[in-house]
Amino acid sequence: MAEIITYPNPLLREKSQPVQNPQEALSLAQKLQQTILDKEGRLVGVGLSAIQIGIPKRIFLAFSKSSRKFLVFVNPKIIWYSKALTSGIPETKNKYEGCLSLPNKWAIIRRAKKIKITYQTLSGQTLTRQFSGQIATIIQHEYDHLEGILFIDRAKEQGEKIYELAKDEKGKEYLKETSLN
Repeated sequence: MAEIITYPNPLLREKSQPVQNPQEALSLAQKLQQTILDKEGRLVGVGLSAIQIGIPKRIFLAFSKSSRKFLVFVNPKIIWYSKALTSGIPETKNKYEGCLSLPNKWAIIRRAKKIKITYQTLSGQTLTRQFSGQIATIIQHEYDHLEGILFIDRAKEQGEKIYELAKDEKGKEYLKETSLN
């Protein structure tokens, strides 16, 4: 299990470099999977990129709710974005996007409802697939990490507020507007 680096670590702003071979991809995918699961094997997030564990390589995991499995994207390139946008995370009650590298920060982000992505599998095969809904949002979020872009950057460019979880005097949780420099 690797440590997840957090904002404002400058590594999060670096553009990741290509993964060189299937052995490197497999090793990184294993580290990512070990990091995104807690000691009991439960998910601590729905996606994780190598840069978030301090390795600037073009690989990420995205958890597919429909297949209940991790999808691994090696050297991905999003080649098409739909014009139709989401308003927050689709197919969930909580529409706020968050990130393991920005703990306790949340925002409503508009992203393409559908994308088409070309990537390599762990065996080195090149695939092109289309994704929609929640998994498309996760993929776009993780792909942004490979480009050195954080969801708070998307919030700022879209004029959205950034929130953090807070508690009132009775201990009830609520989202409070916050600022990040």
